[in-house]
Amino acid sequence: MIYLWMIIRITLLGYERIAGKKIADNEDAILSSWAFFFFSFLSFFPFFNYITLFSLKAAIFSGSIYSLSFFLYVYALANEDASVIAPLYNMNVIFLIITTSIFLNEKITITKISGSLLMLYGVSYLKKDINLKESYKNILKSKGAVAMLLSSGLMAIGRTIDGYFIKNTNSLSYSISIYLIVSVYFFIITIIKYKSIKPHISIIKRKFSSLVSGGISNAYSYIALLNMFKYIDVSIAEPISMTSSLITAFFAKVIFKENVAIRVFGTILLIFGAFIIYL
Repeated sequence: MIYLWMIIRITLLGYERIAGKKIADNEDAILSSWAFFFFSFLSFFPFFNYITLFSLKAAIFSGSIYSLSFFLYVYALANEDASVIAPLYNMNVIFLIITTSIFLNEKITITKISGSLLMLYGVSYLKKDINLKESYKNILKSKGAVAMLLSSGLMAIGRTIDGYFIKNTNSLSYSISIYLIVSVYFFIITIIKYKSIKPHISIIKRKFSSLVSGGISNAYSYIALLNMFKYIDVSIAEPISMTSSLITAFFAKVIFKENVAIRVFGTILLIFGAFIIYL
């Protein structure tokens, strides 16, 4: 069963960034964040009866963290190529070394440090220049790339919390509760900002097909991840999920005509480094 959840996770996550970029392009970041994750929540419609008071309580803390992380994620997609954002999305593997060490008592080893260094080297190929220094400068000059790095750090905290709570509650109930909380947060912020629901209706009309495909991909890739946690540790599930970046690169090349060749090499280094971390 673990292999089925892996395939679902990798495939849907790979396409999610493409749909997310379509949603976020030329849109207000907070409004597109609401639309993206509201449709993710709606994708769980057949399972709304799974929501419980306990799952809502368990999801409040992680949902608050994910709200900021998801906003930065959507902002990143709007301001940088999908083939850059997808690998950086997976930098949470490095952050997980710290968070799982603190909260889940996992050891920091030489292998983990070596893998992290290889991942950091792979990042340089995402905005390649004449040398490492200039390559890293290009990353830091990109608002989208920096936003994605911050999002990855917050996501690592959220994943660590997930790994704790998923052992004590139903994964589907927990997932739906998180998306409900995130959607409510974004809705409140957008209502305060616009003082009207007209912008909400407008973005749904403009981006409906991308919202449906993105919502389904986002929601059920997360369900697949939580089910993976039942078979393998959180620190193993995340590196496996990283292979989805190659699927994103393929779609980014076909749909957005992005120049992905050198980035694919960097992505492979990132994936290889992640697996070294958790040997």
